[in-house]
Amino acid sequence: MEEKRFQTEGDSSLVADSIRGNEKAFRELIERYQPMAFSVIRGVLGDREDAEDVLQNVFIKVYKGLRGFRGDAKFSTWVYRIARNEAVNAARKTVLSGPPADEVDLAAPERSRPDQQYRDKDQREYLERCLGELEENYRVVLELRYMGEMSYQEISDATELPIGTVKTYIHRAKLELKRVMTRRSLAGEHRPE
Repeated sequence: MEEKRFQTEGDSSLVADSIRGNEKAFRELIERYQPMAFSVIRGVLGDREDAEDVLQNVFIKVYKGLRGFRGDAKFSTWVYRIARNEAVNAARKTVLSGPPADEVDLAAPERSRPDQQYRDKDQREYLERCLGELEENYRVVLELRYMGEMSYQEISDATELPIGTVKTYIHRAKLELKRVMTRRSLAGEHRPE
């Protein structure tokens, strides 16, 4: 679990090495910040496949923009901003050019029992639909906390929100998610078991 934590220590040397053409250094930056970037993108878009497409664009922009990274902010904050901007741009294109991204098709995990795969897929799709009803800022912090496995401090650093605001958003997001799930249940949509 510890290797998933974001390490700002050493980022500047990895950035410098990446600029000099060290592919291994850039791969390490990607490994450090890919979960956070994915969580941000998915929090905005709500769709796993769309998020994966945008994620590739994010790290292309990160690579091309490394020389312009001045270090005024933490590297994690810089990556967060790029990820969020790319996700917002992708969301705008989706709204303008096609159907909304609320049809989630998540691949079932590898398991030996087909019935378990079906239940797992149903549960993920149900949760995705419920999360899709939350305000973007609530959805993003939940994604960062639970899918990105970031601490409150890491979320605060990446989003530049005060830690108290992060905690409040997460608390409110959980309450709102519970309300959405209750409303859906009362409307006859049952949570998959």
